[in-house]
Amino acid sequence: MKLAEALMERKAIKNKMEELKKRIYQNAQIQEGDAPIELPVNLLEELRKEIQKFESLVIKINNTNIAAKLENGMSLMDAIVKKDMLNYEYLIYINLADKATPSSARYSSREIKNIPNVDISEIRKKADEIAKEYRMLDSKIQEANWRIELI
Repeated sequence: MKLAEALMERKAIKNKMEELKKRIYQNAQIQEGDAPIELPVNLLEELRKEIQKFESLVIKINNTNIAAKLENGMSLMDAIVKKDMLNYEYLIYINLADKATPSSARYSSREIKNIPNVDISEIRKKADEIAKEYRMLDSKIQEANWRIELI
């Protein structure tokens, strides 16, 4: 099984776990005298099996991410962390640019005017550079996911 297939399976199992959780909560109580639609104990048993499958698969994925290398020699795990930090940094720059952009919500010219304390165009330019680096790294990770076999 390719790593990418394992990641898709992980997502499917996680979705099933969430659905089972909702069904457990929905069937936690019934009106006196009514029959339950589903028994929570049966759903809990089914959820326990899905949790075990999820746990096993995540361990395999994590072990594969640690062992696998990108073409540049970086481990897949390191690349994933780097990608997450690029996304975090990108969001900081974009939010800073948005917060620094002056609002036109003044009622008159007598009101106090707020001005940017940073160069908004430079901040957005840096955000674009980070976004490009993120996309390139993500592309390399996706390619590796389809090339690498799950351990």
